[in-house]
Amino acid sequence: MAQANAQLREVRQSLGLSQLQLAARAGVSSRTVQFAESGQNVSTSTMRRIADALGMEPDQLVRIDPGTGQDAFADLPWSIADRFRKNRRFDQGSMCRNEAEVVEIVRQLRENFSVQIQKWGPTQNQQQALQRDKAIDEVYFRYEQRYVELWRRNPGCIRLDRFEDTIGGVSIALPLTTESFRAFQAGDLAWLDISADDLVDQSQHLLLDSVTEFTNQCRRPWYKVTESLSLVAFTQVAALAMHPSRSDFEMVSFSASPLNERRLCTIGFVPEPSFEPEFSHPIFWFGEDSRILTKEEYSNWSTFKHFTTLIKSVDKASLRRRMFRNLLSMVKLLQRPAKSSFARRAA
Repeated sequence: MAQANAQLREVRQSLGLSQLQLAARAGVSSRTVQFAESGQNVSTSTMRRIADALGMEPDQLVRIDPGTGQDAFADLPWSIADRFRKNRRFDQGSMCRNEAEVVEIVRQLRENFSVQIQKWGPTQNQQQALQRDKAIDEVYFRYEQRYVELWRRNPGCIRLDRFEDTIGGVSIALPLTTESFRAFQAGDLAWLDISADDLVDQSQHLLLDSVTEFTNQCRRPWYKVTESLSLVAFTQVAALAMHPSRSDFEMVSFSASPLNERRLCTIGFVPEPSFEPEFSHPIFWFGEDSRILTKEEYSNWSTFKHFTTLIKSVDKASLRRRMFRNLLSMVKLLQRPAKSSFARRAA
C-alpha cells in the first residue's frame, strides 16, 4: 500500500485536470483519486497508474516517511547483496568540509532526533527517550564540542549522505582503542566522555554512535534517503574496521530511541546488561558470542560481517586499480618527449 504526498493535488491542478478527468486517464474511479489526494492508502499499482497518467514517476508522488512504519534499514543486509548483483557502486558518503559544517551537522542531528523519537515506538518508550533527549540538550555545548574534536582527530568518523545541495542524514562511527571500547561496553565510560584520545585511525572495536536522517532536508522520497544513509553507515563500518571478517571484530552501541533498538537488532546487535552511565541508554553489543546463536540473530550477525568484508575487498581492489592507472599515467608522462627536444630536432 502507498500514500500520496501533497504534490499529487498540485500536479493535477497545474495540468488543469479535475479529479474525474485524472481518474479517466488512469483507469481508476474518481473516488480512488479522492482517497489518494486525502492521504488515504491506495495500492502501489494504483499509484503507479495515477503517476503514469500525470507523466511522472511513482516515487515522486509517494509519501514514505518514518510515520508510515517503513524503514529501509529493515532490508539490510540484503539490500547490499542487490548492489553486488547489479554491480552498482557503494556510496561511502562525503566527509564534512570544515569545522563550521560539523557544527551545523550536530545542530541538525539534535533537531531531527527528537522528530525521529516521536514518530516511532510505543508512547511509554517515546516519553523515556524524549526525557533522555532533553537531558542531552542541557549539555549541548559539551555535546557539540565533542563531535568537533572527534572530527579533527578522525574526519572519517562522520559521514554524510549528501545529495546535490542537501544533506539527507549523518552516520557517526568511532574506531576506539580496546580499553575505551571495553569501558563503554561495561557501562564504565560515559558516551560524552569519549574524546579524541579514545580514537584511532582504524580499529577492530567500533562504537556505532549515530545514524540519523534529516527530515527537514529531504528532497527525495523518504525511503530513498533512509536506504542511502543505511548504505553510507554500512560502508563506513567497512572502512573503519581493520579486519571485519575476523572473530575479534566487535561493535558497541546504545539505544536512544525505539527506532535505534530496532535497527541495531536488524544488524545483529544483542542487548548487554549494562547501561550508559550518564543518560542511562541501554547498551548493545555486536560480536562473536553464544548469545547470537539463535537462528535470526546469528543470521543477521554473520551476514553483516560477510557483506562488510566484501565491501572492504571491493574498496581495496578499487584503490589498487586507481593506483595502477596513476602509475601508468606517470610512466606515459615520463616516456613522452619534451617539446623542446622536438624543436631542436626540427631546427
